[in-house]
Amino acid sequence: MTWRVGVSTGAWVGHDIAGALDTIERAGFNAIEVGTPPGHFDPWNIDQVRALANRMRASGMVPVSIHAPFGGLLDLSDPNPHHRHAAVGGILAAASALHEMGGKVVVVHATDVVRNGEDVSRRLADCAAALEMLARSCSQMGMTLAVENPLPHLIGGHPDEFDWILRRVGDGARVCLDTSHATLGNHLLQFIDVAGERVVHVHANDHRGVTDEHLAPGSGTVPWPLIGESLRRTGFAGWLILELNREVSASPEQLISARDQLVCRLG
Repeated sequence: MTWRVGVSTGAWVGHDIAGALDTIERAGFNAIEVGTPPGHFDPWNIDQVRALANRMRASGMVPVSIHAPFGGLLDLSDPNPHHRHAAVGGILAAASALHEMGGKVVVVHATDVVRNGEDVSRRLADCAAALEMLARSCSQMGMTLAVENPLPHLIGGHPDEFDWILRRVGDGARVCLDTSHATLGNHLLQFIDVAGERVVHVHANDHRGVTDEHLAPGSGTVPWPLIGESLRRTGFAGWLILELNREVSASPEQLISARDQLVCRLG
């Protein structure tokens, strides 16, 4: 199997996306996931969207996906409907920006709320209803909504909760498998079973077993051969996106090494 590997620009928090593209291009990659952290890329800014689209067309870079804004008041499970609608609006802005650039996959977080002390059932129901609407909207634009599996301590981060969300949203939603999120809770195979053929996108990163460190593949405890075997079994044909922290992705040499380690360890 030939693995297609791209790079997320999301590590360049506070740095303009142009600098990220310079590094990624020098490393020889031709595909990115557009990150939307503060001070990096603003999907609401049409001039910035068009400038990025023009640059990528000129260089031959492919914007395969966008990671929609998340966190804080932008949470799809927020019990305040105004906050929830703002989160939906942010995701639709990201989808529109990616559509302008020619990409297809919109990666979203179901929720980033810690489970303890929350009305989990209510939160799950609210985020599933929002995701159902977003899936329809993305489909109407010819795009794919990919729901990322949350960290294990967050709502939706248990396989049964994630399964409930996907069943409620229906066939319109697909899955972005985050390798660290799934393995930090020792739920990799359960998430693979839940998602199955709906896995269309992968966030590839490693960790040392305690926190979500966004390390380069091979630097931690993630069982890459098992992930490779599982993805082949589901018929995965999407992109593997290196989603690394800034420290391990600052140079072309680091990105090249991360890609080579990923492909080697997946088998």
